[in-house]
Amino acid sequence: MFRSLYDFKTEFLILACDIAVIFINAVLLDFIIYCLLKKTKTFLRIIKFVSLLVSICMFLADLFTIYYWKLPLNSIMLDFVMMTNIRETGEFLSVYLFNAYLWFFFLAVSVVLFILWRVFLFIYRQKRLFVILVICGFILGIFASERVIHKSGGYPRILNSVGLYRISYMLFKDFQGRQEYMKMSEQSSPEIHLTKNESNIPYAIFIVGESTCRNHMSLYGYSLPTSPELTKLKEQGGLYVFDDTVSTHAGTMANLQKIFTFYRYGALGKWFEYTSLFRILHAAGYYVTWISNQESASVGGTSASSFYFRQCDARYFTEAFKESGYNANNYDEMLLPLIDKAMLSVYEKNFYIVHLMGTHFHYHKRYPEKFNKFSYEDEPEGFDGITDSQRTVRANYDNAILYNDFIVREIIRKFEEKNALVIYISDHGEEVYDSLNFFGHYDGLSRNMIEIPMLIWVSSKFSSNYPELEQRIASSIHRPFMTDDMIHVVLDIMGIETEEYDPAKSVINPKFDASRQRIHEGKLYDKENGLHEVQ
Repeated sequence: MFRSLYDFKTEFLILACDIAVIFINAVLLDFIIYCLLKKTKTFLRIIKFVSLLVSICMFLADLFTIYYWKLPLNSIMLDFVMMTNIRETGEFLSVYLFNAYLWFFFLAVSVVLFILWRVFLFIYRQKRLFVILVICGFILGIFASERVIHKSGGYPRILNSVGLYRISYMLFKDFQGRQEYMKMSEQSSPEIHLTKNESNIPYAIFIVGESTCRNHMSLYGYSLPTSPELTKLKEQGGLYVFDDTVSTHAGTMANLQKIFTFYRYGALGKWFEYTSLFRILHAAGYYVTWISNQESASVGGTSASSFYFRQCDARYFTEAFKESGYNANNYDEMLLPLIDKAMLSVYEKNFYIVHLMGTHFHYHKRYPEKFNKFSYEDEPEGFDGITDSQRTVRANYDNAILYNDFIVREIIRKFEEKNALVIYISDHGEEVYDSLNFFGHYDGLSRNMIEIPMLIWVSSKFSSNYPELEQRIASSIHRPFMTDDMIHVVLDIMGIETEEYDPAKSVINPKFDASRQRIHEGKLYDKENGLHEVQ
């Protein structure tokens, strides 16, 4: 009990310190500008009012992000919002905004700030005290900037303390990136030069999961039977389970940018400047089909998925069913008839991308009632102090994992009689009250957000036709791998090479470099220790 009380006080003090730092670093100059412009002409009063309004909004956003992720609003977070579809954004806000503790937190901070504001106005009227305040604010601002640098790895300028400048700068950078993206999209793509093309696999399927952590799959040793179908398939043979794979990021689009291009961690330039897998497959003679339960044909913007599916030969979206009133649900089983439809058009070489909704929150919306198997009473221990309501969230997530197991198995079932190979990975993992008092995903918080499943299944016909390739797959399941090199694995399997292809980056290749350091948000990852500081 005393230990828990001590930890609570420690966390409270750290949080209070962070709030003070954010206030000093991001808001104090705005308040000073407000006071300096208080008695100015109308136009400057408008500037003053806009600056103060933006400052308040930015401060509230900073409080929101620091409450959950211990960091002020930054460009990465803004990019996440800008690249997310409306439905996913709505779910995100409904999950995180409707939190009684968050609003109590806002209320407490507001009361404190009101008191400080009254004190500040009193000091402002005392000119000497005001000068002292400005000097103290400058000194504290230096301290705050150093702390923000330490926490976020950024290099804030003094102007970043002005909310209007900060949000304008972030929006400008986002606009600039979008302009570059659109320019690149409109340009004619350079011809793909294949240095090797021995591809002859008739059916290759790449399933992209969503928010699925391998640590909640019984296939990987989880205590609840959340993946019975895939476990049976493994026992029958042909399913190879990679047990040391991590994603580069804990967000969908940032990972998709790397999974399907040669753009990897530490690479220079923009992700869309690199050759994509889909253009290479097309050059190799594959008919590429995109089948998704996340996007719609009308989606715009600069998301990686929209960039990719426009490079495919055919596209199918469950959103079309929803818009026509075919089905009001959004379960991944809606993809199954779309796969059947796509398979009616038979080509010599076929490559399918299947983008699942997977186990994305809200977890209870990801599976039909018949998969509602686990309850809070079934859940194993999570973080210290976990409540029954939090166990219920974990149970919902485990039910979503169970349903995801069914979906992946059903997709594989469609290709059992064909000469086919199926690759399944999740874009990133998820923290669900396992080691933190938190559920969801955000870069740098826990190992569960990046530890993902990676599976490769081969049919019996595939085994007969490519025994050496299957042996290479089987012998590589324990190797450490990060999915920003996934394009090399796919090309290696398909027997395709370009000048950018590197066998040392393909986990199934005998030349694979297993010594690569896997860095996530400045932290080193290894399977034994999880995320830890780089020495």
